[in-house]
Amino acid sequence: VIVSAGTKNKYIRVFIAVLIFLAIKLFLPEINGLTATGVNIIAIFAATIWLWVFASTVWPSLLAFALVIMFGISDPNSLAAVTYGHWSFGFILTAMLLNTALIETGVIDHISTWFISRKICKGRPWVFITMFLLSEFIVALFLDCAPVTLVYMTMVDSICKELGYEKGDRFGKVLTAATLWLVVIGYTSTPISHPIAMVMLGQMSSAGAPVSMLDFCKIGIPFGVLFFIATIVVLRLLCKPDFTKFEKYDPDAKAAQMKTLSPEAKISIGVFAAVVVMWLAPDLLSGVFPGVAAYFSSIGTTCAPLLGIAILAIVHVKGKPVFDVAKGLTQISMPTLIFVMGIQVFCNTITSDATGVNTFLGNVFTPIASSLPPALFIAVILVASVVLTQFLSNMVVQSLFFAAFVPVIQATNAAGVTNFSIAAFGMVLTMAVNVSFMFPSSYMCAPICYGSGYLEIKDGLKLGLPMAVIGTLLLFFIFWPMANALL
Repeated sequence: VIVSAGTKNKYIRVFIAVLIFLAIKLFLPEINGLTATGVNIIAIFAATIWLWVFASTVWPSLLAFALVIMFGISDPNSLAAVTYGHWSFGFILTAMLLNTALIETGVIDHISTWFISRKICKGRPWVFITMFLLSEFIVALFLDCAPVTLVYMTMVDSICKELGYEKGDRFGKVLTAATLWLVVIGYTSTPISHPIAMVMLGQMSSAGAPVSMLDFCKIGIPFGVLFFIATIVVLRLLCKPDFTKFEKYDPDAKAAQMKTLSPEAKISIGVFAAVVVMWLAPDLLSGVFPGVAAYFSSIGTTCAPLLGIAILAIVHVKGKPVFDVAKGLTQISMPTLIFVMGIQVFCNTITSDATGVNTFLGNVFTPIASSLPPALFIAVILVASVVLTQFLSNMVVQSLFFAAFVPVIQATNAAGVTNFSIAAFGMVLTMAVNVSFMFPSSYMCAPICYGSGYLEIKDGLKLGLPMAVIGTLLLFFIFWPMANALL
């Protein structure tokens, strides 16, 4: 039997994962509070991270689910309750369906075209770039990054061809790089329709530091706005795109091509807006209508999108539903959902009292953390997370760092060495692991940009490095102190 090179590589990676598992299981001692169950979960976690990074995020997540049951770390019913039975799984699924409805009904195309068809863009390339990127950033605040990237890269390609720029020209290169930066930062600025933020909200809740969606937005959106401003400044001062062919751009022609919003699109916008209001209602109404706020809090975050999707399926226009749910289910990213399930497997088992992992990590790393100035401790974590996320999945880095450092922070807080908010740490960590755009491996939507022909890896590194540095500095000097004070 002839085995292909790809199959051989897969077998090698699986073999290495087995070695990682066995090495930890056989040689990691049960000391400093770590139990036999803790050794098993660490061994499974380490092997799974290897497979997530070098093999796939899908089947290793399913394998981890099975291994956690087989080694008696959790029973099937308990594990189901915290994975595909967890509220975050249902939230992400229903949010993806709402995103699909907005895209299918033409809402996103309409918004993006409206911004770049304003008369103020005529003959003003910097106004055009600002409007183009602003529309993307606003859309990315509410929708998943992959479909937003696809929509805007289609627009980049269309605009470059219209103006006569070829792939490899600096105009398309810079516009593509900025498109990637801002879809990623918009994605991390709110938890609305964004799996990674919702996973973190679940992790923080499990750690006894719950944060509402509105509180997340209070920190995330200002970070996104400052990053957007920094993007325009860096583009103008450092990147300097070629505008020699921009005089051909005609916003009036773009405006003439715009179609009016269909009834289906208007209904989709209305339903989505209502869903967002329901998500934020517990905070928005708490001071005015506390009873109403309490009710919306009691129904959770998954109820609103479930209701919204049902309404879109029930309401018909011209004999057809506004949104075909069965068709929509075939268009959402099931690998993302399975990966989220895999993350939840460890979020809700590795920190269990039965494992002793929290105690172990606290005993091992607290002396190290205590020897560092508190500010330096946070700086090291932020820099490490930003660097690692350029090469690894941001959700993997987020889960790993949260699991590793929360016990340390809890221990140093108890010892009086630090006074860090776990909620603030989780939020800033989520933003740090999303400052990730310098390589194709840095983000799920990065291959779309790097595979477009407009952006090469060397350009992504050269253009993206200043923005990664700026993002890290913003988080350390502004948003970590802000989050730690507010939360």
